[in-house]
Amino acid sequence: MIRITQIKCLNENEIETQILKKLHISKKDLLSWQIHRRSIDARHQKILFSYIVDACVRKEERFLKLRDVSVTPDETYVNVSCGTMPLKHRPVVVGFGPSGMFAALLLARQGYKPIVLERGSQIDRRQKVVQAFWNGDDLDPECNVQFGQGGAGAFSDGKLTTRSKDARARKVLEELVEMGADPDILIDAHPHIGTDGFVPVLKKLQETIETLGGTFYYDTALQDLIVEDGKLQAIETSKGKIPCEQLILCIGHSATDTVRMCAKRGMIIENKPFAVGVRIEHKQSFIDESILHEMAKDDRFRPARYQLSMTAQNQKGVYSFCMCPGGYVIPSSSSIGQLVINGMSYADRSGENANSALLVQVNASDYGTHLFAGLEYQEQLEKKAFAMAKDYRACVQLSKDYLANRISTGFGNVLPTYQRKTTFVDLNQLFSPAVNAALHEGLLYFEKRMPGFSLQDAVLSAVESRSSSSVRLVRDASLQSNIQGIYPCGEGSGYAGGIMTSAIDGIKCAEKMIESFAKPL
Repeated sequence: MIRITQIKCLNENEIETQILKKLHISKKDLLSWQIHRRSIDARHQKILFSYIVDACVRKEERFLKLRDVSVTPDETYVNVSCGTMPLKHRPVVVGFGPSGMFAALLLARQGYKPIVLERGSQIDRRQKVVQAFWNGDDLDPECNVQFGQGGAGAFSDGKLTTRSKDARARKVLEELVEMGADPDILIDAHPHIGTDGFVPVLKKLQETIETLGGTFYYDTALQDLIVEDGKLQAIETSKGKIPCEQLILCIGHSATDTVRMCAKRGMIIENKPFAVGVRIEHKQSFIDESILHEMAKDDRFRPARYQLSMTAQNQKGVYSFCMCPGGYVIPSSSSIGQLVINGMSYADRSGENANSALLVQVNASDYGTHLFAGLEYQEQLEKKAFAMAKDYRACVQLSKDYLANRISTGFGNVLPTYQRKTTFVDLNQLFSPAVNAALHEGLLYFEKRMPGFSLQDAVLSAVESRSSSSVRLVRDASLQSNIQGIYPCGEGSGYAGGIMTSAIDGIKCAEKMIESFAKPL
């Protein structure tokens, strides 16, 4: 089979003709073909779909010298072989976000019957608790947008994009489709599942793990590690002690209490750079018109998305992140008295507004070098935002007013989608001079790239501070921490960011455990 790139057309029914033309063959020499990847090429005035196609043709070797043709790579995932060391107790997976989901699924599929602990609630109860908070109820620090079945990814755009060519990436997408996700995620260049599309997948995934012998305990937080001679022996949870010598730690980036507990038990942890900033909201129609031009109302292409980045004069990177077409800005706090926001889209991305994080990189020059300096910086910023908003309302300011250092007095054409109301503030008073300088410069640069982006009615909301972990739980070549038997995993470990890389990391950690140990009796 050969892989053909740069097949560009407006309709799928034109693909076969394009293949024949590119290869200079007749229809009888084309035995079969299938779409491998589909993307939108909006770089030119005429907007087209761009396809990568896998095709079976007669005498395929004669086409391999052509510019856009290569052998189709084998992307089949191969299970690792089980080890031989005895495992006294069933392995434990702490956290059921993307990394925990796929670590537990692989362990279950290979007969290891994992125990899954999740400090938050199952998705049905979780949705009710989160919606109540969005409607004005008190924050539940154990069940919220960050904690519960599905992790933070359950309240997001559900982006499934990754640059990894690892076969594990394909396995993740195939597993999601098997659990009920739209099969289009297998071919879309920028696949997404949507927060509503994620829910039935979560339920099916848990059902599959349980059918294979796994056990789930929700509303159960990891509270302590019992370590002897550098080896894990057991864990203490909010509901009791569990014997455990193999633990995949998939706690997410917001379980700061757990991270601090791990440090007290001797785990080597280090600071890592991260980013802070705002969410910017525009009318989705403005984004569509800016990118798609005369095709802005064509449902085959809309809603449009964007990705922007630059480096400011102070050498801080400024970039858009987690852009949510047709989405919503949501309250995402998990700690009392700390204001956090994020972005979310439903599967159809039909909301009136588009939103994206605009982030500025921060590092030791911003917060110092002592352990947890970045984490403390993050917490202080969230507390300051809460104080400025006077509760869990979003701190907001028109982008043009932020650039002019003046508090906004009203909204223009763009109305914020944040449910818990908003408070007008001067965001220049929230961030440090270095962050403000970089964000100002970034907004002006993005205005040049997309006129109207920063100087019309765009709304900035704050604070966006949980795009990635501020720490890394150091692990060795076996993916274990210095405490033998603990595999720090996923976004909270500092080794992944987003649903796909976290899911892939979950598979990698499960593989390392499987390679060493025999199945528990």
